[in-house]
Parts: sequence; C-alpha cells; structure tokens
Amino acid sequence: MKKLAPVAFFGYNRPGHTRQTLEALMQSRLSEQTELYIFIDGPRPGADKEAIEKNNEVKNVVREKPWCKEVKIFEAETNKGLFHSIVDGINLVLSTHPTVIVLEDDVRVFPGFLTFMNNALDLYEKEDRVMHISGFSKPQFENVPIKETSYFFNHTTCWGWATWKRAWAKFNPDPLQLMKLARQKGNLKKLNINGTFEHFWSLHSIAHKKFQSWNTLWHTCVFLNDGLCLHPAKSLTANFGFDGSGTNCDVNEQVGNNPFYSDDLPVYPIPLENHPAISKYNTYKMHSFRFRTVFFIKHKLRFLFRR
Repeated sequence: MKKLAPVAFFGYNRPGHTRQTLEALMQSRLSEQTELYIFIDGPRPGADKEAIEKNNEVKNVVREKPWCKEVKIFEAETNKGLFHSIVDGINLVLSTHPTVIVLEDDVRVFPGFLTFMNNALDLYEKEDRVMHISGFSKPQFENVPIKETSYFFNHTTCWGWATWKRAWAKFNPDPLQLMKLARQKGNLKKLNINGTFEHFWSLHSIAHKKFQSWNTLWHTCVFLNDGLCLHPAKSLTANFGFDGSGTNCDVNEQVGNNPFYSDDLPVYPIPLENHPAISKYNTYKMHSFRFRTVFFIKHKLRFLFRR
C-alpha cells in the first residue's frame, strides 16, 4: 500500500453526529496512520443563539481527541453552504495530495473502511475511467449474487467516498453548462441511473438556486467522462443522518441505515464495466413499472416545455 489517502471531514451544526462519525473513524484500521482534515462551516447570516451554540459545540467536539495520526482543523468565518464547503475543502486537500477520502458528519464507517478505500485507490490509480470509490452499498443489493468483493455501478454514492486528483480535475461547478453537455452527449437515461433518479433536472434546480447538491454535479461529470464508480459488495458505511437534522435529508430511519456490512473486504481487479445484475436489480426490482413510467412521462414533459 502506498502513502495513505488523507480524510476530509465536513461538519457544521450537529455535535452529536460529528462525535459519532469521528469516534467510528478513530476505530477504523489505519486511522493511526492517516491525516485528517476537518472543515467546519460558519453559522448562517442571522443565525439565532441556539444555532451559533451548536456550531461552536461542533468546533469543541472536533478538538476532543486526536482522532487520527495528524489533525488539521479549518473553520470558516462565514457560512459557505454545503456546496462550497465541500468543494473548497476537497480542492484544498487535493492541492497537496493525489487522493482524498471524504466523510460528512452523518456517516458511520466500519473498521475495514480505510483499508478498502486505500487499496482501491492504489489499484485503480492509473485507470482513468475509474473516477469514484464508494464505501456504501445499498442493502437491497444483498439480494444480488455478486461473486466479487466489489462491483461497478453508475452512481456516485457519497456516504463515505474517495477520488483522485486526476479525476476531480474534471469536476465542473456550472450546472447549466453541464445540462448542455449532457444533452449533447445523449443517453440521459444512463445519467438518471436507468430512469430511477432525477439527476438531469436537478441541474436545472441547482442553477436556479432551488436546490444545493455538489454530488449531482459530480455525478454528471463522471457520466460525461464515461467514468466508473466502484462499490464494495457489502457496505463499509452507514448513514445515520436521516433524522431531520441535515441538509437535503428527509426524516427516514431506514434510508442509509445498512444492517448488512462487512468488517473487511479485499480489493482485486474486476471487469471495467457496470455490473449488469446490479443495474438490472436497481431498475426493475427496486423501482416498479409504474414508478418508471411516471418518471419517463415527467422527464419528457420537462423537455417539451423547458428546452
């Protein structure tokens, strides 16, 4: 294994979540050899006393323990928002490192997480098509027979993920330009994960300030470059933030709470193609014919009236 990838952690106003995430990271093997960059966003303009206190508490929590080999803390003086906080933080880490592992404050990692991520980053370092390494695998995919310990699936799942400087260099923050490029490329069904997720029109919402999502832009950039996203056959992370406390997260105790996880997974070369059984299961088993029909109609209507 080459030099370990640093971890970039992003927090804001959830001290309890922050502590859980960092405690789990500390228990992950290789944490004692890993650099940790902590980015804390500042309070929003006009924030009330309670919000400011929570933000300050997060700043105290991240200083409670030496969570990794070396910890560097960056506190924003003003509120950047989730989009700019994460993009700026990744840019900063990749300005001095060739790789980065990214964690937000509602992702719990399991002990083998750092090992899997670093091994995958090493294995696919020079494979330009591989752009994204995910630590999360949907629990529903436990029903899919996967012979290997990992698989490729065209979804930039961001509940514990990693990338390379060479891949992130292709990130484009302009949603309208990405919409134009996606139209030109075609195959928007693939962009929208076989008609099961609304990435294309999310770009429109981001452009008009109705929605914040750096990952929609990143997912689109991976699509435009015919990139591949590697996932573990069994999840190495779980998301515990669907309690109404986070950005872009509704209250749902089941989403991201994966009971099927692995403590350790070896990484070895697999065919550079999306796993056909995973793609089929995601499309036809997890989403009904009615769901896909409604999605298709809505998508076509938007094209007619918003071109």
